[in-house]
Amino acid sequence: MSKDELFDAVLAEMERVWGDQGFGGHVYAYGWLYENYGITEQDDLHWQDICDHYGNTLSESLEDLSDEEIAEVMEFVQDDSRVERFLTNFLDQYRSSTAVYSHPPEKE
Repeated sequence: MSKDELFDAVLAEMERVWGDQGFGGHVYAYGWLYENYGITEQDDLHWQDICDHYGNTLSESLEDLSDEEIAEVMEFVQDDSRVERFLTNFLDQYRSSTAVYSHPPEKE
């Protein structure tokens, strides 16, 4: 699969798992994600960097990072082979289970 196809396949899996409400990044959701799919918060941060890179919003999301952290993120997102390997593994992790997240009820 191409990088774009992998990206789209991950989005489809995320829709299956998280539904219309999406991930949201709550502490409980991170624990659930790790328990059911083996995906860590660090994995999610890499995914967010890729999304920001695709959406041309990466510079905005890097504003609060140190120069060293910015360099690390840029090195990652600009290396197509690393991104493709990450997306392949990320997709495999999402496809490793049929668990679907049950969002807690919203507080009024």
